Amino acid sequence: MFPRFISRLSGKLLILTIIFVLVAEAVIFIPSAASFRQDWLRERAESAGHVTLALNGVPDSYNRMMLSQTFMEDTNISVVATKTDGRSQLVLGNPPDTTEFQIIDLRGDVAPRFDLRNTLSAFSQKTGYFRVLANPPADNFDTLEYLVPKAALQKAMERYCHNILRLSILIALITGLLIYSVLAFVIIRPIQDLRDEIAEFREDPAAPIKVKQTGKRKDEIGDLSRSFTDMQEGVQSSFEQRRRLADLGLAVSKINHDLRNVLTSAQLVSDRLAMDKDERVAKMGERLVRAVDRGVRIAEGVLDYSQDKDEVLNLERCNLAMISNEAAMDTLKPYPHIALENEIDKKLFVIADADHTYRIFQNTIRNAAQALDKQDDAKVTISAIDKDKTIIAYIKDNGPGLPEKARKNLFTPFMGSTGAGRTGLGLTISKELAQAQGGDLKLVSSDEAGTNFELSFKSSETTNA
Repeated sequence: MFPRFISRLSGKLLILTIIFVLVAEAVIFIPSAASFRQDWLRERAESAGHVTLALNGVPDSYNRMMLSQTFMEDTNISVVATKTDGRSQLVLGNPPDTTEFQIIDLRGDVAPRFDLRNTLSAFSQKTGYFRVLANPPADNFDTLEYLVPKAALQKAMERYCHNILRLSILIALITGLLIYSVLAFVIIRPIQDLRDEIAEFREDPAAPIKVKQTGKRKDEIGDLSRSFTDMQEGVQSSFEQRRRLADLGLAVSKINHDLRNVLTSAQLVSDRLAMDKDERVAKMGERLVRAVDRGVRIAEGVLDYSQDKDEVLNLERCNLAMISNEAAMDTLKPYPHIALENEIDKKLFVIADADHTYRIFQNTIRNAAQALDKQDDAKVTISAIDKDKTIIAYIKDNGPGLPEKARKNLFTPFMGSTGAGRTGLGLTISKELAQAQGGDLKLVSSDEAGTNFELSFKSSETTNA
């Protein structure tokens, strides 16, 4: 039980608090011990001075002897003497035979309170005497002297050390428990609750999000709780998005299975129209053939994707101006008020899949047309440059620009839509198609001056169309 408590954050906090308090007590112990040593010597000097005055007022030798004996037992002082006009007078006790004395002068106004060397030596000195010089309590004599065994001071210092140790341990325990109790309520318990919530979320990510009391806090724990809530919402949103994509994929697979059969029949009709003797009908038939072929490939690609099959790219040398112009004309037919400017050089060729490229331009231009639907001077401009063996096409419009939310989630499925009834899949699909053929689709800018997309391709040698 105890090792498990030590391994937990609360146990470590309690032990560290106790250790820190003990370290602080150890740091202040030497100054306090030095102060105790000085006070101990001063107290005996004051007692010796008072007993000297008392003995001078007691003429009875028996009483003098009893007072002297009691005083020496209580203070451990062996000898007390006074000095007047350079002459010493013994007050009580008999001088010892030894000459091993250490003189301590307490006659200064303010004696030093911190003496590291003498303080530490007081714990080890057992032989010899201290000869203490002190100021008299009255003007009857000049100097008061007394002898006290060093062993007496050593015992007093040891008792003081033991008392300080017991008191330090008690203070450390009380302080540690108080800090532990406060921090356990303010920090440990909220962290434990948050840990349990994370464990519950790991077991069941789809469970409803609980309202967290820690989310109202303004400190780091509150920030952590709010971040966890945001993560829960993001994960659940991602799960919901995947579920919708799975449902959509199943529905699209069913639709495409039947649509492929319909397009196959339409392909037969378009082939016959393309072979008509009337040139206008033949051209319309050829265009219809290409449109139906794209539909068939899209349907087959969706079916392959639903079966975890990678769609096979048909990379070839394509005329970028022709593909972009065809996609723009087909897309802008329902929007006759929108002007089209295709500035792409007709001699510019790229390595790409023609159908994929058509769909990219179609999706991008359709988004621009929807944004320009109610604008009088609406215009879509398509241009391209050759930069370091990369062809970069720009699809610009002079619309109102995209909202900030749409810009942040522009290429995220179901998140980049700006209108009711739209799925937000067009640009997501376009970006995937561009990346699949070695390029990319990016948003360059979108503000009140309009929106500008950048579409990159692998370049090819330019030749006559």
